[in-house]
Amino acid sequence: MEYRRSEPQHDRTGTPAGRGVLEGAFALLEELARLGEARLTDLAEGTGLPKATVHRLLCQLAGLGAVEQHRGRYRIGPTFVRLGRTRDHHRLLGRAADLPLRQLTASTAATVCVVAPSAAGMTVVHGIPGLLRECFPHLPGQVLPPDSAAHVVFGAFEQPADPAPGHTAAQWARRLVRARERGAEVHEYKGDARCVCLAAPVHTASGRVVAAIGVGVPDHRRLTAAVASAQRAALALSANLRRLHGSRPL
Repeated sequence: MEYRRSEPQHDRTGTPAGRGVLEGAFALLEELARLGEARLTDLAEGTGLPKATVHRLLCQLAGLGAVEQHRGRYRIGPTFVRLGRTRDHHRLLGRAADLPLRQLTASTAATVCVVAPSAAGMTVVHGIPGLLRECFPHLPGQVLPPDSAAHVVFGAFEQPADPAPGHTAAQWARRLVRARERGAEVHEYKGDARCVCLAAPVHTASGRVVAAIGVGVPDHRRLTAAVASAQRAALALSANLRRLHGSRPL
């Protein structure tokens, strides 16, 4: 069956309307991805959009960093390049984390995951649901709340961030100090069910923190053992990353 892209809907001025705005923008991005670089006229011909509409959409996309102009031609901008690199990095993390996460959930019966930064925030790259799946499903693509243990790990070991909502600067600073001293962060969520999650940093060969192993602990009595298990899994993941990535910097 032949695939045909739907034509964007336009209002009376020729501007894509409603959903058609997104369709027009994605049509331009697809055409730029196919051509590499293109003039405005080429993009209008390739997408079937009026030149004025193409110019208007390109200006909006350029303002977002999705498109850039170079010597009278347009090409994919730095925002999309960065998102592409993030996707590749997350794929690599998922491969490197598979065995350490399976071993971790087998030893702890916990919900486990590997988390890394993305444009949306701290995002689950790969996860295995355990006994706390209702509290912490940790499904791939899930964005963690800004007070999560993973956020604290990155703030403590990689890049300090502003205090999460509900924290004073002093409270947030104490969490960062405790995480650095312990080599992991433990955070309790109080609600209908008492849930504890912890995170341990994943390092590159240069010492940078690029991800965190996350664990939803089902038994508070085994919290100390769970922290040690998460740290071992983080070390194994770090070693796998160095082996898979070779000499290229992460």
